[in-house]
Amino acid sequence: MADPRAGTSNGAGKILLALLCMAQFMLILDLAVVAVAVPSIQSQLGVSTADIQWVSTAYGLAFGGFLVAAGRAADLFGPKRILLAGLAVFALASAACGLAPGGGLLFVARAVQGFGAALVSPAALTLVTTSFGEGEDRNKALGIWGAVSSGGAIAGQLLGGVLTDLAGWRSIFLINVPIGIAVIVAVAAYVRKDRPRAQGRIDLPGAALLTAGVVLLVTAVTRAAEHALDTSVLATGAGGLLVLVAFTLHESRAAHPVVRLSMFRNRYVAYGNLVCMLTSGVGTVSVFLTTLYLQQVLGLSPMTAGLGFVPVTALILVVSMRIQPLVKRFGVRTLLHVSALCLVIGALLLSLVTVDGSYWVQVLPGLLFSGLGAALSFTPAMILCTTGVADEDQGLASGILGTSQQIGAAVFLASLNTVVAAVAAGGGPQALTDGFRAGFLWSLTLPVLMVVCVLALPRERAGQPDGAGTGDGGSAKPGPAEEAVR
Repeated sequence: MADPRAGTSNGAGKILLALLCMAQFMLILDLAVVAVAVPSIQSQLGVSTADIQWVSTAYGLAFGGFLVAAGRAADLFGPKRILLAGLAVFALASAACGLAPGGGLLFVARAVQGFGAALVSPAALTLVTTSFGEGEDRNKALGIWGAVSSGGAIAGQLLGGVLTDLAGWRSIFLINVPIGIAVIVAVAAYVRKDRPRAQGRIDLPGAALLTAGVVLLVTAVTRAAEHALDTSVLATGAGGLLVLVAFTLHESRAAHPVVRLSMFRNRYVAYGNLVCMLTSGVGTVSVFLTTLYLQQVLGLSPMTAGLGFVPVTALILVVSMRIQPLVKRFGVRTLLHVSALCLVIGALLLSLVTVDGSYWVQVLPGLLFSGLGAALSFTPAMILCTTGVADEDQGLASGILGTSQQIGAAVFLASLNTVVAAVAAGGGPQALTDGFRAGFLWSLTLPVLMVVCVLALPRERAGQPDGAGTGDGGSAKPGPAEEAVR
């Protein structure tokens, strides 16, 4: 069985990384195949334009809401146990999604699936970050992790289109069952059982407050698409904010908080998670809106629409595989600035789509810039989020990182889908096109905010961020990875 402390220089470390990436691949694959199948699900189950985003949002909310608690569980009980439990839940929920008779049950099953993914992702990432030390080894491993995620997106777009056309949208969920079983068998047979590395217990009330607060906020944003800012929408949104305030107060006093607020004194962790939230949001919105535009306005089949994403996901794969030399040469700050510029250009180009537009002229250029921006931001943001964090807190840091990505995707997708639904109220091709254009234009705010976060990073060496080296979420001394933050 593989030693979780193996490095990249030996076969055991490579096999361990391959297994962990396989688990991550399954999660990303599932997210990508759903994006292509959304129009088919909407038409067959009779889901409204405002509600269809819950196919993605229900998954994202459960994923994001439970990631931190799952990450802490990996610290307390060992990442292998949590990884296996998550894989089992994910596979069972996938079967439920494939058999769902209506939109409501599908949304519930997607939420359970997201919970399973929440158990898998931080446990797998914890094994990655604790197996490869800060610096070139860890950056290389994170680059491969990002490349595998991109590979899942490539396979998802292709597989989603093929399966939806040939076997129906239900097959995109049922395919996860044999994949999940195969990964479970491999992990159980190969990955060595971990000993718990931290003391304490899981803060269940804190996890419940965090999840409830975010769900209420996203529900309010989603309902605004159909009900405007009526009393129920405002009450739901206000309730979400109050619950999150209660969560913050609870965490500040809890003996074993699900989120140690002191970790955010490390400003690299704090701003890195904000960057993850923003980049995840703009990436999710771009894929979701482009998929709907290709099928609902240009009239492409799910398979053809899926093929339309191959060039951009291939670009992401290539850049992700080469990200370590770029980080070493230019540093995290520079790459994030270039990433934001690419995301802005991509959103601007996509906002120019027309009702009789061309994929090659109006869609592909914007997708390529957006994909390049995403590829340049993924690993640098992860480096920020895990820099200066001790091994015994890597599960928590991984959970917070994943939460930022999933909550960003869910909240910004719900927000911008509300804009699209409001503008596209007429329902015709021109109205839909106007809605998509508005959504892309509003998404410009996200990379702009990303630049603000990067500019707010401390100018001192990353080995000495606020809170680092103090026992408040930072390590005792800087590692080589911190040298790249410049």
